[in-house]
Amino acid sequence: MKLEIGSNDYFEIRQVQCNAPAGKGFTVLYLSDLHFNGRSDQLIAKMIDQIAELDPSIILLGGDYIDFKSQLSKLDKLLGALSNREHVFAIAGNHDYRFGIEIIIERMEQHHIRWIENDSVCITINDNTIQLDGTRPGKRNTSVDFAILCLHQPVDISSCHTEYDIAFAGHLHGCQFVFWQNDKKLYPGKLFYKWNLLEHTVGNCNYYVSKGMGDTLPVRFNCSKEMIFVQVPDNQSMKTLL
Repeated sequence: MKLEIGSNDYFEIRQVQCNAPAGKGFTVLYLSDLHFNGRSDQLIAKMIDQIAELDPSIILLGGDYIDFKSQLSKLDKLLGALSNREHVFAIAGNHDYRFGIEIIIERMEQHHIRWIENDSVCITINDNTIQLDGTRPGKRNTSVDFAILCLHQPVDISSCHTEYDIAFAGHLHGCQFVFWQNDKKLYPGKLFYKWNLLEHTVGNCNYYVSKGMGDTLPVRFNCSKEMIFVQVPDNQSMKTLL
């Protein structure tokens, strides 16, 4: 059990493996709910170092970047470190609309981050064709090998799970206080929010819900900030193991 009060640079890497079929392997890093503030410099520096070490094939930014205009420079610092990477994509969170979505989109574009809010793109990595859908679930392109849904606020994916191999969401922060955990569900927040959990599987779709990287009100209990790092293994390696 750990009580955290105030801003700090501590976070965890939640590493998971998705065994969905694919060609050569690749990795995906999901970052959500950054909520950068005036004391986020050490956190940002640590995030940049960790991203460089993980070197993910795809980075997905899940929204809620800052709460106040005075913190735009903090966001710029992170985005500047990501601007030379090839596959970085972003969507909006609810706080971004309150703050001013046009400013957030402008910052993303300045740093060559692809904005996929309510959009769908296809990319190729290691001979895999990968579909990325932002915020709005869609139909899987029949020509893709792998499909990923990037959300901010968790939704019930029962009606669209056949379209995706992976879905990500954030927004809930694990409810910031976790008194007990049962079968990947985080309580007492789970009593009030259906998707206050770590992960869920619907058919062949792996659904991961992040506890986020920051909070507007920085108080947590037994609910560490986190990045989610998903490894999709090399299909040939999996065949060898089998």
